[in-house]
Amino acid sequence: MSTAFPWHDAAWRRLQQQQRGGRLPHALLISGAPGLGKQALAERLAAQLLCRQPDEAGACGRCPACHLIAAGSHPDIRHITREDDSRVIRIDSVRQLTEFMAMKSQYGGYRLGLIHPADVMNTNAANSLLKTLEEPPPGAMLVLISDRPSRIPATVRSRCQQIPVPVPERVEAVAWLEQTAPELARRAVAMLPLAGGAPLQALKQAEAGIDQRLQDLGAQLDALATGRSQPADVAAAWPKDELPLLLDLLPHLIHQLIRQQSGAQAEGIVPQAASGLRASALHEYLATVYNYRALAERSLNAELVAEDLFIRWHRICRQAA
Repeated sequence: MSTAFPWHDAAWRRLQQQQRGGRLPHALLISGAPGLGKQALAERLAAQLLCRQPDEAGACGRCPACHLIAAGSHPDIRHITREDDSRVIRIDSVRQLTEFMAMKSQYGGYRLGLIHPADVMNTNAANSLLKTLEEPPPGAMLVLISDRPSRIPATVRSRCQQIPVPVPERVEAVAWLEQTAPELARRAVAMLPLAGGAPLQALKQAEAGIDQRLQDLGAQLDALATGRSQPADVAAAWPKDELPLLLDLLPHLIHQLIRQQSGAQAEGIVPQAASGLRASALHEYLATVYNYRALAERSLNAELVAEDLFIRWHRICRQAA
């Protein structure tokens, strides 16, 4: 059965109250930052609704329905996501889902459709979902899951009840990490600022060694600031396929510099050799990084982008010297 995370408690209680009162909606939109376990919450609810002996904590995990869910073969649930070769969820996938939702339940209960990430449905796919949202068949429930709900058309969002998943307080996130992954907890806790406070994202980053990449990037920025490295050499150290990672890590480090200059407590790594830069220069540099990040889904030349960013950093550090 799906994991129950402590920061889901408020959302789960709300869903349980609605279910007890017979007010569970036909469409939900579970939203929140990456790394909060939104899909686990959706799957926990789906399992409870299909379980033969559920309680308020969720599915029993023992009945035939639970065994089918665990095996991924329950006939009354469908997962819709993008195919491996596509960046979007296409209309054909949604059409298959709406046809499934219109059928009778094979076990006489709910029919559930989970769409994740719902924000990558293309326009035609989103439009094809509207009829099911406007005229839901009896016993059918759609659950949309999204990191970026603003990218879902308003016509779809407005027909779903929103279930926001909050970022836990730092003390709760730290306690969960220490209990769940004690061997990685220290590194994962250090990643919480970069992960926006989301524990699962911080743990994933620690497991992937992103904390070391962040330290390396901080050292590279310091080396550029002091003239010990040249922009072309630093850019060459970043593989082409890691441009998205670079565009995620750079803003974090620049924000720490800005926090430090404003008198706030910096979180984690701060490029010390560049601590004397003007705030206006840092904000201008940050704007450049964000501009590139907004274009990252297009066909950018990763080598040229990385080199341009490091040339700009080298330049503003020399101007401040």
